[in-house]
Amino acid sequence: MKRLVTLIVFALMIVSISSSAKKFYADVQVTDINPTSKFTWERENKNTPKYPIELARSGIRGCAILSFDISDSGKTENVEIINSIPNKSIGKYSRRMLKKWKWLPVSSEDSFTVEKRTLRLDFCMGGESTERSQKDCIQQTKLACS
Repeated sequence: MKRLVTLIVFALMIVSISSSAKKFYADVQVTDINPTSKFTWERENKNTPKYPIELARSGIRGCAILSFDISDSGKTENVEIINSIPNKSIGKYSRRMLKKWKWLPVSSEDSFTVEKRTLRLDFCMGGESTERSQKDCIQQTKLACS
């Protein structure tokens, strides 16, 4: 199988877990499965997706692969969890997050049609710095999410 290509790599976010004096660093990577230069839509808010606080408090890291449609009006619809590791909670939070995303047309010349997409979201925590957490998360995107 072809190596997944990271289309969108986002900046880091730091998550401080209140139950511990130690800081935990977290990163969320978004990878487009089967990337192409012919996408009709791009994400409106390109900021780093927020690491769900419930996952952070539980120390849950992992990945989820989701399939969805972008409607002709730029809304995320028909979100389906294809896989979720290590448990269903990663997929559940990923689905909830993705359903809130809005999309903008890449070009004003494109007709606004429904587009089918598949994304992988990686949730990573740990390390002694934001840089280390990001580096570890990029490595995680190279592992199978199945």
